Amino acid sequence: MLVLPIFLLALILQLFLPWWIIGLIAFAIAAWQSRNGAHAFKGGFVAIFLLWLMMSCWKSLPNENILANRVGQMLMLPDWPITWLLVLLITALIGGLAAGFAALSGFYVRKAFIKS
Repeated sequence: MLVLPIFLLALILQLFLPWWIIGLIAFAIAAWQSRNGAHAFKGGFVAIFLLWLMMSCWKSLPNENILANRVGQMLMLPDWPITWLLVLLITALIGGLAAGFAALSGFYVRKAFIKS
């Protein structure tokens, strides 16, 4: 169960530290608790994907998605009423991939240094 500790620790630490703290958190927790590479990647990906999606919705919805729509225009996305949602999903995907690969790296570092 990697999702809950990564999610909670990242939620707290991202309030005070830079965005890349997600990589360190996912790396450390996956190195400590993961069972295999797929478990590590999925745990890191899902935790940060959900966290960043939740946080971006929390920031975007009160201002009627003005910034997200403008970012969508800069990315040359179609001018649909849900362009802001595509931007939020792209944001969450990038965070999820970064944390997933960090968690996978944590698992492989543990595997390289600790004999089972």
